[in-house]
Parts: sequence; C-alpha cells; structure tokens
Amino acid sequence: MLDKSVPYLAALILGALATLAFAPFSYPVFSLISVAGAYLLLQDRSAFKFGLSYGSGFFLGGISWVYVSIHYHGGMSSFVAALMTLLFACALGLLFAVQFWLYRKLSKGAQNALLFAGIWILFEWLRSWFLTGFPWLLLGYAWIDTPLKNLAPIGGVWLVSAAVLTIALLAATTIQGRSKLALMSAVILYASSYLLAHDWTQKSSDDLSVTLIQPNISQSLKWDINSVDAHILNLMRMTETAPQSDLIIWPETAIPKLINKAIAQLSPLTEQLEKQNRLLLSGFPRAVWRDDEGRWLYHNSIGTLTGRAIIYDKQRLVPFGEYLPFEEQLRGVIEFFNLPMSSFSLPSGELTGLDTDKAKIAAAICYEIAYPELVSESAKNRDIILTLSNDTWFTGSHAPAQHFEIARMRAVENGRWVIRATNNGISGLINQQGEIVATAPTQTQTTLVGKVEFYTGQTPYQRFGIWPVLLLALLAILSQLHISNLFRSKRK
Repeated sequence: MLDKSVPYLAALILGALATLAFAPFSYPVFSLISVAGAYLLLQDRSAFKFGLSYGSGFFLGGISWVYVSIHYHGGMSSFVAALMTLLFACALGLLFAVQFWLYRKLSKGAQNALLFAGIWILFEWLRSWFLTGFPWLLLGYAWIDTPLKNLAPIGGVWLVSAAVLTIALLAATTIQGRSKLALMSAVILYASSYLLAHDWTQKSSDDLSVTLIQPNISQSLKWDINSVDAHILNLMRMTETAPQSDLIIWPETAIPKLINKAIAQLSPLTEQLEKQNRLLLSGFPRAVWRDDEGRWLYHNSIGTLTGRAIIYDKQRLVPFGEYLPFEEQLRGVIEFFNLPMSSFSLPSGELTGLDTDKAKIAAAICYEIAYPELVSESAKNRDIILTLSNDTWFTGSHAPAQHFEIARMRAVENGRWVIRATNNGISGLINQQGEIVATAPTQTQTTLVGKVEFYTGQTPYQRFGIWPVLLLALLAILSQLHISNLFRSKRK
C-alpha cells in the first residue's frame, strides 16, 4: 500500500517545488525540476490521481498566502482557514488532473514530450479565463531575470512558458538517455534567447516625474468607521510634504469611503494641487445609480482628483474578496462572507484607460495586472502602465513578491514602464525591460519619488496576442497525434 502511494507523494512534492522558482525565492531551475520530474514519473500510473497530487502541491505551495487573508483578515480560526486553503488548492489542482489525464489519453500511454508541452500551454491559457480566471504561477514568470524574458515581447509570458517546458522536457529526455543531442539543444535554446531583440518599442521625448504615496494602513483599521477621516487626513499630509512632481499617486481604495462623500474633505489639497498644475490619481470606491436595475452599483475605481475628471472601473473582480458568489445564500453565514467592500460590480461598456493631460495611462487595479491579454489591450496606444494594489491582505507571505514579479512581466510584454503604487508594498517603478528602477521599503509609511519614461509603438505580443502561441500548441498536439496514428497504422 505504501509503495503504491509513493509516486503520488512524489508528485505532491514535485508540484510544491515549483514554488521555489517564483518570487521571493526566485530559483527558476526548480520549475525545470518540477516539470521534468512530473513528465518522467507520470508513466504507468493513474494520470488523474497523479495530476491531482501534482496540482495540489503546486498550488498549496504557491498560493499558501490565501491562509493569511482568510485567517488574519477573514476572522476564521486557524484550522478552518487551513482547511479552506487546502480545499482551494485541491480545486485548482483538478485542472492539472484533467490536463495529465488528457495527455495520457491522447498519448495512449506512451511518452510524448511535444504533446505534453502543447497540452500544458493550453491549460495555462484555460486557467487564465475559466471561471473568471486565475492566471497566477504561469511558468514563464519565474524566468523574468533570465534571457528567456526576451521572448515575452514576442509571445507574452505564454511563449516564455513554452520555452521553459521545452528546456525541461529536453532535460528529461537526456535523463532517459534517449538522445545525446537533447541537452545540447536545451543549452542552445537558452543561449539563443540572448540574441533576441530587446527594443520593440521606441522611447518618446516625454517623461514624467511621479510621487507614490504608501500610507501603510493596517487592514484591521482601514475600514474602521472611526478611523476613515484620519486615514484621509494622513494621505493629505503625506502629499503636502512630499517632493514636487507632475503626478501624485495614491494606492487602491486609498480613500476608504465613497468618493462623493470625501470630495469636500479633500478640497483644500486638490485646490492647492490644481494651482500647481499637478495631477492626483487615487483608488477609491464609488457608487453609480443604474436605472435599468433600480439600484446602486459599487465599483472599485481609479480616478483623477485634479485636472479633467477621468475614471477607470475595475474589470476583473476577485471572488469572495470583491464580490460574493451566491450572495443571497452566503452573506452572513460566517464572518469571512462579510468582508468590507465585497459587494463590487463590474462596469458596463468597453475597456478604457486614464488618458490624462499628463500622460495616456493603461490602468490595472490589483489582481488585474495578472491578466496578460487585458493589460496588453489597454496598453497598446498608451505611454505607461499604472497598477494600484492593496496587498496588506497578504502581509508576511510571498504573495506581494509574486504580484510584483507579475507586474515586471507586463512591462516586458508591452515595452512600457510600469508604476506600481500600494498601501504597504511592494511599491515601485519598473522600466520597459522589466528591470526594477526603484522600490519603497515595505510595511512602512513612506513616499517614493522618481521619473518614468514614455514609450511608443507596439510589441508583436500586443499586435497578435496569445494566438500564435496557441496555434503552435495546437499544431504540436495535432502533429503528434497524426504521427502516432501513422505509426500504429504501419504496425498493423
């Protein structure tokens, strides 16, 4: 009995090892070990059970930070929070179970590296939109500090993932002793990425001085009715004493009450900034009356508080954090289902950015930065990318570092600088190559001042999106199925 469970325990460990590839650990070689190990051990055993074990380990290690949010901020006991985190990881692990089962079904039990890689890419893409999507822990993110990142402007993080899979499976083939050229091919693939073009977009003559305000407000106090006005006054004080700049940015929901109720309190600051021709952007909740629904809808938004009034409403909402599925049944059952600001709605209309007089800005609020296609579409004809977040929900975990790593990949894919303003970190400036230009100390009340450069033009990824990579994945799958059918026909 123990011998039969060993492969599935190994799958669990291999999945969890992938966590070490991503920030804050940043040892990308572990993604190769994880993928190659799974490919080699999958044979001659239940693919569904093996995939479920691997996927559960993959997500349990990678998103263990869910526990922090549920336990420390959702009011759940440590046991229940741990159980919910485990269930969430196992639910996501089902995707790997189906993925590995499909591979085994199509490969007829034989090892087929190209088929394995093609199906993996399809399932990474599926994970980015299925049930609103969870595009986290895509393999390519772990390689942001390697030459493979040069593939991102061509095919996005998806093409980087495809290269990682190719290298891992070539290494697996070498281990099997099937090809002496496999390891050399992997080295050539990695080395050739050095030669790829770095500059797909062009630097504009314009730039912008920016000030990021990081208030470091405790999550337990952020929505406390007795502390809200004090939080706003603190933001105003920090802004008034900050160095001069063209653009001042407050983080996600920095104003912890409906914006129409905060305008009067903000007016002494906004009037002063208007006279100085300085632009203030902030995250805030807002309410919009919908005649067709006969009710108020609430949005998580970014908007200008000086200059022309421009607003961007969040397009991708986090289940349970920003909206409650099956709200009528779940609201009030336990404290976790009563989190503040968990009744947001999606906006109507097309995707828009923040096209101000200072800059044309592609906006992404918190979790949205993890959606490659959403950001790429928004950034096509804009100067810079701005993402606001409140990662205080996950303080002390590796979520903020993973989130920042994802933002860096968006910079490379789109050939644009990224500004990331948060409540308590990681706030920073990222250039068009995904390099960190400046960051503010985390869990500290501080300001970060710097200058961002504007870039124009479009990367191949912005022009064509994920479709070329999906086509390659499908061709890989279909070609291998065709070859397998021909081989079987000849044997008959």
